[in-house]
Amino acid sequence: MLAAILTAFLFALSGVTGQHVAVKLGGVWGNFVRLLIACVVLGALVAVFWPGSLRMEVFTWFFISGLIGFGIGDVALFLGYERLGSRLTILLNLCLAPLFAMMLEWIWLSNGVTWEVVLCAVLILTGVVLAIRPGAKSRQKIERRGRFSVGVVAAIIAGLGQGTGAVVSRKAEEVAVELGVVANGISAAFQRVFAGLVFALVAVLIVRFLCSRKISAHWGSPFDKKLAPWLLGAALFGPVIGVSCFQWALQSLESGIVLAVVATTPIVMMPMSAVTEGDHPSKLAIVGAFLAVGGVVLLNLWAA
Repeated sequence: MLAAILTAFLFALSGVTGQHVAVKLGGVWGNFVRLLIACVVLGALVAVFWPGSLRMEVFTWFFISGLIGFGIGDVALFLGYERLGSRLTILLNLCLAPLFAMMLEWIWLSNGVTWEVVLCAVLILTGVVLAIRPGAKSRQKIERRGRFSVGVVAAIIAGLGQGTGAVVSRKAEEVAVELGVVANGISAAFQRVFAGLVFALVAVLIVRFLCSRKISAHWGSPFDKKLAPWLLGAALFGPVIGVSCFQWALQSLESGIVLAVVATTPIVMMPMSAVTEGDHPSKLAIVGAFLAVGGVVLLNLWAA
């Protein structure tokens, strides 16, 4: 249970540090730099400890999963950070991802939809609708950029990317088992993050050379000493340390219980975002957050 709690805490830290990076560097550029650091660290670990875990048949599926989850999903996530802040972006991302994942499994794998799933979906969507409200008492410490509505759409796309990527990742794990390949959490994370890095690089090049120069003109320098702790936190707390704790939790607890605990991340990060961003949600938004997270928790426990 300790590992699952640590995972939720680390993912919350990844959210608040990622938001700071997104605002200071720009969402597209900040996401690329953060994934580059994470990819170098994960790649070094895999090269030293698990070089045999890289097989083309498995890598292909993990790469597709990473393009969707860490690629499309994380670019959208950082665009959401810029416009909504970490609290609301993570709430939309983590609470909608299971619904998108189950929808894909229903279409792709023909999994049935029970009344419990419908009830949880209603709870989640109701909570999300209530939570999409800027706090009346918010005193932002970090100036946000862009339109709020665009941020909401970006956070929803991030949830779609994460949910879809998770389903494809399970396919990769099935292929690994069939081939007898040891694809642990660190190796899987590296293969997925590498794909996300490729997508992020393409996004940076498109924005830099094909879009308005006004966008890239706001990109900050990753070598800013004041930004370094936030950048390292965004790179390490999620894809590296957070994934390690997540894998540790899965080895000691049922997956449904682990996912239920990790689903509380949006609640865990509320006080963090209040301190680091000055984001104080309204009472109705807090009720919505608890409803949405409660729906995800029930969904994972019933599916266990």
